[in-house]
Amino acid sequence: MEPLGQWSPVVQLLGTRQGVVDGCQGVVRYGPEEVLLRVDRRVLRLWGRDLRLVRLTPTGALVEGTLRGAEYLD
Repeated sequence: MEPLGQWSPVVQLLGTRQGVVDGCQGVVRYGPEEVLLRVDRRVLRLWGRDLRLVRLTPTGALVEGTLRGAEYLD
């Protein structure tokens, strides 16, 4: 795995209802069952049910809904 630069993104799953992504650089895809976020040079996939992008800032994102999982896509 190649280094992510000077900082590493932080992903927090807060129970099954919220996910916080620090280091998010944008939205790749957004829907009620899947959210793909650009994090450094990778894409983070969050999936679940009734997902909502509650907050998007230049450095982070907050996703609410029933989160089932998260993974990095190559």
